[in-house]
Amino acid sequence: MSRHRWEFDLEDGRHIVEFQQGYFLGNRKITVDGAKTTERGRPFMDHSGQYPIRLEGHGAAVWVTTNGFTYAFDLVVDGKSVTSGRTATRVPRPPLGGPRQMQALGAVAAVIAIPLAFVAWSQGFDEYRYQNASATASGVVEAKSTSTGRYSTSYLLSYAFVDRAGAIWRGRDSVSRPSYDAARPGTTRVSVDYLRDDPSVSRFSGKDNVVTVILLAAAAAAVAATGGYLYWARRREAAMLVRLNGIGQPATATVTKVKAMFMRGVGKVARIEYEYDDPFGKRRRGRGPLMYPAEGSLYSVGGPVRILIDPDRPGDSALP
Repeated sequence: MSRHRWEFDLEDGRHIVEFQQGYFLGNRKITVDGAKTTERGRPFMDHSGQYPIRLEGHGAAVWVTTNGFTYAFDLVVDGKSVTSGRTATRVPRPPLGGPRQMQALGAVAAVIAIPLAFVAWSQGFDEYRYQNASATASGVVEAKSTSTGRYSTSYLLSYAFVDRAGAIWRGRDSVSRPSYDAARPGTTRVSVDYLRDDPSVSRFSGKDNVVTVILLAAAAAAVAATGGYLYWARRREAAMLVRLNGIGQPATATVTKVKAMFMRGVGKVARIEYEYDDPFGKRRRGRGPLMYPAEGSLYSVGGPVRILIDPDRPGDSALP
């Protein structure tokens, strides 16, 4: 729970505003001169934004801004920050979609790809051995069982078989519902494929996991590639923003599109796209960050927007 308190004077006297927000649930408690208001948020998501408060004769709101990792809180009254006394300029924006968050998402995707790749390799290696170093034996069903998941039920048969050396081995494999219903423990015979060098690994004859292995390998490669791209591209974008904040030159661009979207967990958001001519006369394009509808409503197609461009790399631009 984050707690913040502001004491300030207006023409009608002294005021005290307290703001509390839960980091995980997003619930907020706002107290203005002793009058409390509680607002429910969305878990893990509803953290940044502008939260209006009631001050007679004044426009006031608590601004919560974030870079995805840390939060900043300010009380803005009539466009001025109570904390600094200066005009408030850093408008709150959605916590998702920034380069640091997407870079972290890319890293998470790369990590997820590791166990996927391991599972694909393990199943692929077993399938290779089934195709090239397996033997077939006749087994008998010993027991029946089911495993119910969220979306389906698996039907399992436990069996025993004797390998070429005369040793008894046991296993369990899934079958179709008709085969499950027809099986009789102790009497139903089944054909079993097992690995000659490790008879503890076995399955019913006729099964082939090649397609499953290909899909797992493709999924692992896709997740890894997506994660790598997100990490690399957003790392470059983060470095570009840092550079623009240091040496970026102001320029006026023309808004070409204002996109209204709905982001799950955040709500309504907006994003603008723009065009500008660089110092060499070349037409360039760019897009702004995700923003709340209140900020997005300030822009219209064909209207101007102030941006920063990199004097050495005029194709790099940002909406501060």
